[in-house]
Amino acid sequence: FIRKKWMTFQQSYDKIVAVICGVDTGLLNGKRERAMKEETFKNKILWYNFIMCLLVVCIHAQNMHIFLEPVPWINQSISFLVERIACLAVPGFFMCSGYLFYRNYSWGKVLEKYKTRFVGLFIPYVIWTLLYYFIHVGVSYITPLRAVFNEPPITVTWKGIVDAVLNYRYCVFLWFLQFLILFVVISPLIYLLISNRYMGIVAIVLVLVIDSTGICGDLAFGGIQAQAFCNWLFIYMTGGYIGVHGSGAVESKNTSWLLLLASVILAVLAYYFFKHSPSMFTNLMYLLLFASALWCLTCKLPLPMAASWQKHTFMVYMTHFLIVRGMNVLVSKYLSASMWPGILLFFLLPVLCFALTALFWRICGKGQSFVWKMLSGNR
Repeated sequence: FIRKKWMTFQQSYDKIVAVICGVDTGLLNGKRERAMKEETFKNKILWYNFIMCLLVVCIHAQNMHIFLEPVPWINQSISFLVERIACLAVPGFFMCSGYLFYRNYSWGKVLEKYKTRFVGLFIPYVIWTLLYYFIHVGVSYITPLRAVFNEPPITVTWKGIVDAVLNYRYCVFLWFLQFLILFVVISPLIYLLISNRYMGIVAIVLVLVIDSTGICGDLAFGGIQAQAFCNWLFIYMTGGYIGVHGSGAVESKNTSWLLLLASVILAVLAYYFFKHSPSMFTNLMYLLLFASALWCLTCKLPLPMAASWQKHTFMVYMTHFLIVRGMNVLVSKYLSASMWPGILLFFLLPVLCFALTALFWRICGKGQSFVWKMLSGNR
């Protein structure tokens, strides 16, 4: 309410100033509307990424393999949450990343995009893979910690360092970031394929056919599985195609109830077909359509402006694995191996991850320190 009143006052004030100075009020209003539209869209993206980030933490917070005294209904509930709901985070992130990368892409911005993603993706990827490597090395040399975390001895070698970076050996969750980096590398080729409205559809369908037939098989390039690469390329390209050709509908001020209803119905139908006829095709359609339905729902909900701590999703993503694994192991060893504390941790760990990241952000001068900028990719 206060924000609306302030905007009304500001508009009236600007009109008076514009009349006095002889400025075109229509031009001012147009600029203000575009700025407000961009602000609203960015807020939706922040909320969508925040929800996706919570789901990612839930994926890695599942602890049934650590708390070995099962409570059947708890185990079943966590399995359902992780396998049917939290799993939507990955396609959601890929689709959103593709959309944001290509919504303002052009041939003249190729070098600019490479530069920003080098700082925002590549440098943090190298830093975090090395950090996790040396954390594991440290744990392996400290006898009490080595016993608690079952860490085998690790000898520091150049080969081990290179392997840690190239194959994210000690931070398996960074496969996502590596795929994003590879998609950025081939971004001009992707844009060439999706820049044309009709050729883009053909290219995306072709990738889907390759995924569905499994013709890639076990083909791999180093640590990159060709089948997995094509699977996520389909989701990423779809997001990019929408960014190029459908940004007007996506970023419209109001999402219609009809669009929300249609997206939910399609998602439910996709899940039904995936459940009764599981295949790579039905799986990909289920993931894509549910991630799209969640975006429509995010747009339709009257969400407030995202808080500053909700914007730290990248840092939460980078640190959460260390936090959730460490807390689960410590609690199971020194408190109880029952799933009762296990389910409590399952729901508390996402909160803890965001709280610790917000604390670190404050320690780093509210994100202004060199350390924060390097670790977060200047976010």
